[in-house]
Amino acid sequence: MDISAKIKKAARSDSPKRQRNTDFLLLTGIYLAILSIVSLIACFFYYRQRKESLLSNLDYIYVQLQQDYTDTLDNFWQLYMPLFEKNSGVYDALLRYYTAPADAGLSPLEKGSLSNALHQMLLRDNQVQWIALYAPARQVNYIMSNTGQSLYVLPEDFPYLPHLQNRKGGMEVYGMQTVSIGPDICNTFAFCGGIPAAMGDGRILVGYSASSLEEICRRGNQSQGLPSMSFLLTTPGIQGEPTLLFHSGGDYEECTQYLPTAPSRGYIAADTGESLYVRASFHGNSTSMLSYQVSRWEMLLYSHGNTPLILLIVFAFALFSICIQSILLKRIRKETDIIRGGLEQIGENHLEYRLPTDLRQNDFSVIAESINRMAANLNENIEKLYSYELKQKESELAELQSKFNPHFLYNSLEMLRSRCYQHGDGETAELISNLSGIFRGFIGSKTFVPLPEELAFARKYLTLFAARYRDQVRISYDIDSNVLQYGIIRNLFQPLVENYFVHGFETSNQEENYICIRGKSLNDRMLLFTVEDNGSGMSDEELHNLNEKLSEPVSLSGESYGLKNIHQRLRLFYGEDCGLTVIHGSPKGLIVQLRVLKLTCAEYEAKARSLSQSQARR
Repeated sequence: MDISAKIKKAARSDSPKRQRNTDFLLLTGIYLAILSIVSLIACFFYYRQRKESLLSNLDYIYVQLQQDYTDTLDNFWQLYMPLFEKNSGVYDALLRYYTAPADAGLSPLEKGSLSNALHQMLLRDNQVQWIALYAPARQVNYIMSNTGQSLYVLPEDFPYLPHLQNRKGGMEVYGMQTVSIGPDICNTFAFCGGIPAAMGDGRILVGYSASSLEEICRRGNQSQGLPSMSFLLTTPGIQGEPTLLFHSGGDYEECTQYLPTAPSRGYIAADTGESLYVRASFHGNSTSMLSYQVSRWEMLLYSHGNTPLILLIVFAFALFSICIQSILLKRIRKETDIIRGGLEQIGENHLEYRLPTDLRQNDFSVIAESINRMAANLNENIEKLYSYELKQKESELAELQSKFNPHFLYNSLEMLRSRCYQHGDGETAELISNLSGIFRGFIGSKTFVPLPEELAFARKYLTLFAARYRDQVRISYDIDSNVLQYGIIRNLFQPLVENYFVHGFETSNQEENYICIRGKSLNDRMLLFTVEDNGSGMSDEELHNLNEKLSEPVSLSGESYGLKNIHQRLRLFYGEDCGLTVIHGSPKGLIVQLRVLKLTCAEYEAKARSLSQSQARR
């Protein structure tokens, strides 16, 4: 598969798109999962904070109610204790009331004194609504309201009368009741206390308003809005069942709420099956139970009051983020489609096509520029390859033309050589034989030959020139014997010899013309061959220009075996360290130096087989 086909296949592949969609869905899922976890954690902490805030507020109201109730109880004792202070106006009035004969009525003076005593007691606490006196032996008992100084007869339907009649002793607390005193009607709970032993048998009952407790609950419950939340103050009734002293909702007639009988704090299941959060404990006289309760479900809804808003905000943020990400991804896809389309164009051998580089994504712009450079380089390499292949075809054609009908040339030369021998011209016949050998060497198929074979070929060539110029030239060789074991690429020395006879040989030279071929080992890996002559030579500038032009490309016209050809053949075959250099001779002429690597024919053939096998595997 060629490079263009690979690019085309990569550009049209759908797997990157599928992978991109999968990555997007995976990242979106991870993002939503993390966002969900964070939102749930935020909702949990918000729920806990709201719940703790609610319970803290309820506890605060609870403590205020406890304190208010304790203060009411303390005030009762302050109001009640004057009964035990002898020689006081209150004590004397009450003493006459409780110690008078049962059938004796109260004189106006005694009524006035009793009224004044009760009025003084009412002034001690503004929460006191009324005070009632009860003597079991009397047929008529009295009650006074805080709205005036008039005594009223205790009615037979007085709600606390059963409690007074069944009093067991000590201070007792009675539940909330509706009491009618003349024109006044009030809702009160009552504290009952006995009288000193010196006064005989009797009770004193004080009715208290729950307005202060109601005010505390009203202030504390303004921001809660929980219908089931209520504060209760209970005490054991006549038969031991809980009786309400106070109910924050004002429901005293038919209270269906849970009435705790023991201290508790936490969630409980009421008789109705409803789950409640309750706090209850004893206060005051250790028989009154103060408690509050709220529905667990309402507490949960209250604590999660803003949870839907939080989740809505998180959902909106997630939706906004996904939309933004989708928009950005769409833009990225648009630009990747541009790049993919460009790759398809290049993959269809439109190497002149260039991608736009003014993309929004800087990285994509860099990628587009890189692809454009790649296309330009690929186009250039293809043109170079085409030029190389064209030159190779021309070289092959030239070689085929040179090989055209070689047997005709060999047979003709062999016929001429035989004719020379028939006419007794052995020297000419030998020259013709050398010429035939030279032609065979020119069109030989081997690239790498043994060094003795290359030297023999050069000797044949020199023999022809020696026969032409007779005694005008001297040819010599100086080759180290240890060099002869190596091989060399063919047709190296012949162009140098020809170059000497064409450009350096002087027929008018008074001295003897000579050419010498030397060879020696330069180091462990390299051989040095020189072709030295005493020809006309070159100036320093000409020699400098010649050495510089050796690395220039060789044209196909007329430079097949020039110095450039030899230099570049050496560098291509042996490497950059090898090549040809021309220097001045001594005292004149030129010296051509050839540097080649030490390589035997066996080593060359082994490398050639390895390269052939490697190419076959590819």
